[in-house]
Amino acid sequence: MRNILLPTDGSTPAMVATIKAVEMAKERGATLVILKVVEQAPRVDIERIAEASALMRPAGEDGVKYAEELAAMDKVPTKVVVREGPVVGEIIRTAEEEGSELIVLGTSSLKGLNRLYLGSVAKAVVSQAPTSVVVIKPTPEEIKHALTLIREVVEESPEKAVRSIIRTRQFRIGVYLFAAYAIGYAAFIITGSYFKDLFKTTLLGMNLGTVVGILIIFVTIALAVGFNWYATRAEEAS
Repeated sequence: MRNILLPTDGSTPAMVATIKAVEMAKERGATLVILKVVEQAPRVDIERIAEASALMRPAGEDGVKYAEELAAMDKVPTKVVVREGPVVGEIIRTAEEEGSELIVLGTSSLKGLNRLYLGSVAKAVVSQAPTSVVVIKPTPEEIKHALTLIREVVEESPEKAVRSIIRTRQFRIGVYLFAAYAIGYAAFIITGSYFKDLFKTTLLGMNLGTVVGILIIFVTIALAVGFNWYATRAEEAS
C-alpha cells in the first residue's frame, strides 16, 4: 500500500508539515503514516532548552491527534506508529519497515536554537533516508494558518464531542440494549392492557403479571450492570 511518512513532535514546523503531508497523501491516494518518536536517551541542557523553546510547540497540542483529525477531514487513511529511541534512527527505520515512498517533515526557517535542533534532524534524515524527503520550512503565513487550524481541528466543540460519542461501539450497544428494554416493556404493558386474564394466571404462587414484572426488573438490572462493566473495560482499553 502506498504511504507517506509524517514524523511529528507537535512543534509548529511539524504542524505545517502535517498540512502539506495530508495534501500530498490525498493527491496520491496514499495512507498517511504518522510517526511519534519518544526519546529515552538523557539529554544535555542545550537539548532541553531547544525542546522547551526552540521547537515552538503550541502548549498542550498533540501532533498525532492533529494529524489524525486533519487527515479525517480529507478522508485520508492513517496509521499511527510510536517508536522509542533516537529521532533520526527511528524515522529511517520506520520508513524502511513501512515502505514509505516519501517522508515529509518540518524544519525551522528561523535562526539560533530552532535551526540547530530542527535543522540537524532534517539534514540527517535527508542524508540517510532510503526514499525521497520533503522538508517544509514554514513561512509566517503558513505558521499562522497552522495555528488557526489547530483551534478548529483539535479543540473539542459540543457538536464534535457528540459525534465522537455516537461513533463509539459502547454507544451503539447501549442503544441496542435500550431498544430491547423498550420493546420488552411495551409488550408487557400492551399484554397487561389487552390480555388481563392471561396476567391473572397463577405462577409460583403469584399472578403471571407480577412474575413477568419482577423478571423485567431483574433483566434490566443485569443488562445495566453488564453494560457498565463492558463500557468501563472499553474505556480503560482505549
